[in-house]
Amino acid sequence: MLWLIFVALTLAILAILLYPLLKGGTSEAAPRVDYDIVVYRNQLAEIDQEIERGLLSEEQAEAARAEIYRRMLAAEDAELKMPFKLLHGDNRAARIAAVAVIAIVLPLGAGLLYAALGSPELPGKPYAWRQTHDPDFIVGSTADKLAAILQDNPSQGGYKRLAEMYFTAHNYAQAAIADRRAIELGDNDAVTWSELGEAIVMTSDGAVVPEAMMAFTNSLAINPQGERSRFYIGLAEAQIGNVKQAVAIWRDLEKSSPPDAPWLTMLREHIDAFAKQGGFDPASVPPSPPSAGALQAANNAMTKALHLTVPPGAPAAIPGNAAPPTPGNNRDTMITAMVQRLADRLKTTPNDEAGWVELARSYNVMGKQDLARDAIAHALRLKPDDADAKTIQADIEKSAAAMTKPE
Repeated sequence: MLWLIFVALTLAILAILLYPLLKGGTSEAAPRVDYDIVVYRNQLAEIDQEIERGLLSEEQAEAARAEIYRRMLAAEDAELKMPFKLLHGDNRAARIAAVAVIAIVLPLGAGLLYAALGSPELPGKPYAWRQTHDPDFIVGSTADKLAAILQDNPSQGGYKRLAEMYFTAHNYAQAAIADRRAIELGDNDAVTWSELGEAIVMTSDGAVVPEAMMAFTNSLAINPQGERSRFYIGLAEAQIGNVKQAVAIWRDLEKSSPPDAPWLTMLREHIDAFAKQGGFDPASVPPSPPSAGALQAANNAMTKALHLTVPPGAPAAIPGNAAPPTPGNNRDTMITAMVQRLADRLKTTPNDEAGWVELARSYNVMGKQDLARDAIAHALRLKPDDADAKTIQADIEKSAAAMTKPE
């Protein structure tokens, strides 16, 4: 029905634009000079009347007539010298060209512009319909109501449920905030840490950023068999270039997973894709779980690359004797690029309050307090009462004071 309305409006507009051209020029239409001549003749008649009234002498009248005749000749000359007289008479070629441009180029250009910038594939979802039928909208709306309740009555179970609801509604930044709050209130279990890590990864466009890596590390310290954390630890290894180590971790996860595990298909696709990228047979890599030493090395490398301070709740050390390697340029470049992607995304979605909070947090751990202040100020302008944003703001000032403090 909506498309029929669009077509009808387009045809109506085209009809309005094309009617004068399709009607064509008329031979009766007088050129502009004819109207000018009428005006000048009236002026000559007025001169004669003014002579009769005694308002002009013969010499003055002759001078005025000479000026009027000069203007009449100039008007006729200008009409003859016009370079384009397409609309005078019936210029068929010009009218056909104009009709073609309006009838074809205009609607075609509008259609192409809509195809490029619009979303013609999305079904219509009126607000009233979404309130009762759209699962994401319903879950997101319910989550917002729960968040308002938890502001006055915080509980770890409530924030855990809130995080699950936001994640279901694809609001990953808010899901991460809720998971952090649940952990602060005491929900310090392996599942919550792994869910926090996954929410951070989704917020970062699939990149296992340092905060997510440490969340998964915390989860595995509590439950070494956690499937979600093992998968993302493998993904982190792949993203920093340790493709064989990633495949080894994923093959170990595949080996320990139940035959009907819903993640197996996706897991095997990752194994095949990254083995192909690395140019080796995945079967040649023996399964290996994430080792304590490898986790410590990865955490230390990322911490040094970003000058990170380990967040509250992170293990001070993971058992193992592997020495932390010096962070390479590839890790530093990868992390900087991930933060830059978030900053670039916020240029197109400036009202994403949770995104600005994440950007401020990232800049703070990178030691870029000036940029962090700008980002958190933007977040607070959007949501002045956001407790998480105010906490980050305080952390930024503490970090800035620590950096300027004399040794």
